[in-house]
Amino acid sequence: MNRIALLIVLVASVATFVGCPKKQTVGMPDYDILVAQDGSGDYTSIQDAIDDASDGDLIYVKAGVYEEEVEIEDRDDINLMGAGPDRAIIDADDEYAAVTLASDGCRLSGFTLANASSHGVYLKDGHHSIHRCLITDNGDRGIYFTSFSGDPSASIDHCTIVENDVSGIYSPTDHRKTSITNCIIADNGRGIVSDDDEGNMRIDYNCVYEDGSEFDRVTEGKGNIIEDPEYDGDFRLEPGSPCIGAASDGTNMGCF
Repeated sequence: MNRIALLIVLVASVATFVGCPKKQTVGMPDYDILVAQDGSGDYTSIQDAIDDASDGDLIYVKAGVYEEEVEIEDRDDINLMGAGPDRAIIDADDEYAAVTLASDGCRLSGFTLANASSHGVYLKDGHHSIHRCLITDNGDRGIYFTSFSGDPSASIDHCTIVENDVSGIYSPTDHRKTSITNCIIADNGRGIVSDDDEGNMRIDYNCVYEDGSEFDRVTEGKGNIIEDPEYDGDFRLEPGSPCIGAASDGTNMGCF
């Protein structure tokens, strides 16, 4: 059983919250839209919730395995929040990308993003925040910034980006608005990659471990370590991992 299959089994065995589609439920944030596979929310599909959302909405996604390709387009400042990277899984099922961000000001947090034919996150335009996500087992890049349209940038913080085939993070431009902090980027084809080497991206307090291709045409900042992060079968840190307590805020690097 591969690691994503194991995560899916674990999620299936977790009891989800019981509640009704109101603005606030015990244990959840103050949401605008609730997604739940068990029918206790407003929608059972993440994409259906996004399609009916308004600018600025917080969409909370309860635990489950959501086999769909998700795209946020023509809606700004959407906050898409999952129940946690070990509980809310977007399984792209070999579609192009698990999540595509094509608007502006969106926040993505609390998910596992896996099994895309190409990318875990595909950034097409705007500035976005990606926080506490596990991005793994995608056929190309974990996070991919395109240069074909728009001007994408992102703040990527406390993510675990591991075991993607080509690279962990790829951007054709070394964008000054992009920051990569407190992440674990390991066991991908390459680590953090750009097509230019201007040194504009902020790359601080990450564990990057890629067999010699950790920082490819990007400028390493402060607090980074190049060591085996020592995670277990579900990507949690083993005792003695160099990532424990090594983030800029004194917590663990990565999403767990």
